[in-house]
Amino acid sequence: MGNKGINIKDVVSLVLSVGLMMLLTIIVTGDFYVALKENRPVDDNVIELLQMSITGIIGIIAGYLGAHLPFSGKNNEA
Repeated sequence: MGNKGINIKDVVSLVLSVGLMMLLTIIVTGDFYVALKENRPVDDNVIELLQMSITGIIGIIAGYLGAHLPFSGKNNEA
C-alpha cells in the first residue's frame, strides 16, 4: 500500500473540468451583464451552451471515476 503520487490522467481530468467551468463562468457572467445593461432577456444560446457543457463536465468526471473505481468486488479478489 504505497503512495501512488500524482498521475497525469488525474491532472488532465482536473484541468479539463476546472478550465471548462471557468470558461463557462466567464461566458455566462458576461452575457448576464450585457443582458442587464441592455435591458434584454438572456440569450437562449448561452443557456443551451451551459446545459450542454454541464453534461460534458459530468462525462469527464464519470470517465475519470470509471477508470479509477473497480467495476465489482470480483475484480479485487486475489
